[in-house]
Amino acid sequence: MIACDRIYGVIDVTEPVFSQIISAPTFQRLQGINMGPWRPNMPFYSIPVSRYHHSIGVFMLLRIHGASVPEQIAGLIHDVSHTAFSHLSDRLFGDTDAAKTQEYQDDVHEKFVKNSELAEIITKAGFDLDMILDDTRFKLKENELPDLCADRLDYSLRAIPHMHQYGKLLECDEVELSRAIVATPDGFVMRDMESARLFAHAFNTTDEEIYSSFTGVFYEEMLARICRDAIGRGILTRDDFFHLNDMQVIRKMHAAGVDFSLLYSDPDQWRADDAATDCVMLPQKLRRVDPPFIAADGTITRLSRVDAEFAKYFAACPKFVEYKIKKEL
Repeated sequence: MIACDRIYGVIDVTEPVFSQIISAPTFQRLQGINMGPWRPNMPFYSIPVSRYHHSIGVFMLLRIHGASVPEQIAGLIHDVSHTAFSHLSDRLFGDTDAAKTQEYQDDVHEKFVKNSELAEIITKAGFDLDMILDDTRFKLKENELPDLCADRLDYSLRAIPHMHQYGKLLECDEVELSRAIVATPDGFVMRDMESARLFAHAFNTTDEEIYSSFTGVFYEEMLARICRDAIGRGILTRDDFFHLNDMQVIRKMHAAGVDFSLLYSDPDQWRADDAATDCVMLPQKLRRVDPPFIAADGTITRLSRVDAEFAKYFAACPKFVEYKIKKEL
């Protein structure tokens, strides 16, 4: 198999297990699952990047940096358990605080993979599925915030060329920045202070402007209300969100005459004043990185330890934000 990507280039993949996973229906479904929140005016998506291309990107990044084959497999399948509309599942199926952590997909991942055809593909290829599903073994594939990992690196790099839509033309090139990534036994780091600064700005700006922005959270909440109503009326089932992609769910609701007018509401008309008490709170996880990098003396340090302005910014960032909207217009 030849894997081609606009960021990582072309690599030859000799192990059949990778092409088998990518060809599987469960993985192919990711072509229709988008990364960013639904925004009907952009059109539809805040960032037009699928979880299919992101997942292959994570795999390629891991492979380029010498990760073990089991870790590469773990990276390739890490998003297969995402529902339609990705983190909408946290608002739709999680508890009231689920959006603060956005862990719903992680919580169902093991069960989803083991109940899919991917389990047989992986075990028939001679790999230990339980080991592959254990993130604690793979520091390149997964690491806690504010550290770097293949997942965080790839989806941030893919967002860079789309940020101009938000008036945020980032000063870095995603291909050049990808070449500044260095793998260590403890995880990914950036090559130097400048690349750490560029990546931190790209990642944190993307989260501020898209994933945790009021507009993004508002439209996700409106879509969740529409989907919740459709489930209550028997138009959709919970399983639909695990087996259909974004547009297949939309088409199913459209065919049943579902009213989508909430999705075309003006977010600013719904925003409640800070002092308002009779309102609905919309929590949202904030993601911020403080990239480790290789200092001039060869040691690894963090951006916040050498950049006072960034340290002040990072220290002021909470774990989540809460927006207020009116109960009704």
